[in-house]
Amino acid sequence: MLTQRSTADVPAQAGAAWLDGLWHRSLAPQIHRWRIGTRLAAMMALAAAVAVALTAWGVRGLGESAESLHRVYQERMKPVRMLSQIAQHMLANQHQLQMALARLPLSGHPSTGRSAAQLDAATAHNAASAIERNVQTIDTLWHAYVERIAPNSAEQGLAERFARKRADYLQLAMAPALAALRNLDAAQTLERAASARQYYERANEDIQALIDLQFDSALAAYETGMLRYQNTRTLALIALPTAMLALGLLGLWQIRSITHPLRAVIAVFHRMAQGRLDSAIAVPGRDEVSTLLNELQTLQYRLADNERAIHRLAYYDVLTDLPNRRLLRERIEDALQTRTAPLAHRALLLLDLDHFKTINDTLGHEVGDELLRETTQRLQAVVQPPHFVARIGGDEFVVLTGALDTDYSHALACAHALAQQILSALAAPCQMAGHTLHGSTSIGVCMFRPGNATIKELLKRADLAMYQAKSEGRNQACAFDPAMQARLEESTALTAALHQGLQNAEFSLHFQPQVDAQGHPLGAEVLLRWKHPQQGLIPPSRFIPLAESSGLIVPIGHWVLRQACMQLKVWEAERHTERLELAVNVSARQFRQPDFAMQVVQALQETGANPSRLVLELTESLAMEDLDDTTTKMELLRSHGIRFALDDFGTGFSSLSVLRQLPLQVLKIDGSFVRDIASHGGSAPIVSTIMGLARDLGLQVVAEGVETFAQHQALRTQQCPCFQGYLFSRPLPLAEFDNWLHASISLATRDQP
Repeated sequence: MLTQRSTADVPAQAGAAWLDGLWHRSLAPQIHRWRIGTRLAAMMALAAAVAVALTAWGVRGLGESAESLHRVYQERMKPVRMLSQIAQHMLANQHQLQMALARLPLSGHPSTGRSAAQLDAATAHNAASAIERNVQTIDTLWHAYVERIAPNSAEQGLAERFARKRADYLQLAMAPALAALRNLDAAQTLERAASARQYYERANEDIQALIDLQFDSALAAYETGMLRYQNTRTLALIALPTAMLALGLLGLWQIRSITHPLRAVIAVFHRMAQGRLDSAIAVPGRDEVSTLLNELQTLQYRLADNERAIHRLAYYDVLTDLPNRRLLRERIEDALQTRTAPLAHRALLLLDLDHFKTINDTLGHEVGDELLRETTQRLQAVVQPPHFVARIGGDEFVVLTGALDTDYSHALACAHALAQQILSALAAPCQMAGHTLHGSTSIGVCMFRPGNATIKELLKRADLAMYQAKSEGRNQACAFDPAMQARLEESTALTAALHQGLQNAEFSLHFQPQVDAQGHPLGAEVLLRWKHPQQGLIPPSRFIPLAESSGLIVPIGHWVLRQACMQLKVWEAERHTERLELAVNVSARQFRQPDFAMQVVQALQETGANPSRLVLELTESLAMEDLDDTTTKMELLRSHGIRFALDDFGTGFSSLSVLRQLPLQVLKIDGSFVRDIASHGGSAPIVSTIMGLARDLGLQVVAEGVETFAQHQALRTQQCPCFQGYLFSRPLPLAEFDNWLHASISLATRDQP
């Protein structure tokens, strides 16, 4: 049985293969030349022809039924709509009259008996215009209706009767009403509105009669059509399935002619989704699907262009067209992973343009951008493959060298040679916006081998070396060495320890006395000390800069200020210490806090200390940085009784005019002037000038750094009133300072007559 069935299937399979071959060889190419709309139209025309041939008699009957129904609509329903619209427009006129009267104020309404009532001009004008339009529309509709009335019919008699009433309505009601509206006569309008309503109600009866007549005629025509429909329905039920069958076969044929090209479209989209934007697209013909394939091909080309543009935006800097940070990281990653030359050293050079922010701020960002482009051109002229140059943001560039040498010293020399070429190229003057710019660059060099560091470590080391180059004077290259890393790690560890020290109360205050010419105590300067649990006492020169850079100086400074206020309050309780002053150094970062003044006032209020005994010491650079902000805060604090001293005076760049603007009470002569004041040709004239300036401005003077008797005598000769330094005492812990204070007071008491 299986053999017989297989043998019997051979002709069927051969026939199917023949049909499929006929389709692909002959029919498909011709069909694809037609547009899909043309194919569908041909299919529908053929299906309609088959349906007409099979159901000619049924179609004829359906046609007659359709004609009857069409006549119902054309001859009866259209007139009904016209008459209904006439009635609606007549009713709308009544509404317009009522709306005009409704806007009349109650005190002026005709119903109140006042004769001077006037309508609102805008409302009356709008109502009159609307009524005139309605009257014109009624005329148009009525003339159109009358033209189609059959002569000598019942409809004609009703129409003539309505025409007379319509004329009365327009002439006797609406015309006077319009005149009253134009004259803004509320009483006349009210009267004419009532009259118009009466005419409207009489005319409306005839309109309804005409509408009923149309509905009766329409019903008769509809029943005739339904009778014809019943007669042809049976035949139509036979003809319709036949036509549907033919249409279905043609539809299958048409579906096949469309689905094959659409499968090709889907395949192309699938390849595009995989990122293959160079796939060949076969266009079979000129139909809509072929047009779609053409557009898809165009889209593929555009997507390929856009992908290249996106890649450019993702990996290259827009301003300079150099590789950006992302592409640089990939290149560094490749350099760290490659094993082609595992012993060869490479270098990473981090470049930062010196004073670029100043150029941007003074000459404008356009000049800054032009300078960056000029820098790019010079870098590209110097840095040739296999070296790689990138811009990682702002005014920072990175050069990643190729393999230099297996010997570290020789590789480092090659990196330095390249850095010197870059420095020379970038140092050449250039013309920008009418200015001659002499640029300079600081370069940090970091050597590495594949696999011996991470990207983060390399960039961090190069950055550290670059800042070392800046700190050494700029316009030079500095190579990273392990000592830098050690200093960085030490700085990081010390910064972390600062956080712990603040939490664990590891800080303390030392007090260095300030005395008068006879050595009697006038007060003290508060100095911060930090005793690390493992490292012991850490000098302020080590931890103060770290506190500044990390921002910890703000909470530390607040703690110092509060402790100083508490100590002032303690001294106020003793007669021999109640007049002592306490000077507190204020850092720039602490002073620039928006709420600094309020913090000082709050510390004084919470501790109850006398504000007049507190002296805040500011440096010249801090005071000059933002003069308006500095003056505002100083004036606010001075209003509370707090005094100010200008520390290290003479080392900064403040002008006398600016100095006069600051609400100062004390000038502190810097120790650099005191150090050689007693030597021949020393700084005595400078100190003399400062003393004279202070007297002219009414300021007290404190000389700090006094270490020898000769210095003390020279300052006394200059009539300096207050001294501070190791000659009198080193900075002391509070307990030792109290002992020194009591000893000094006892000595002063014995010296008194």
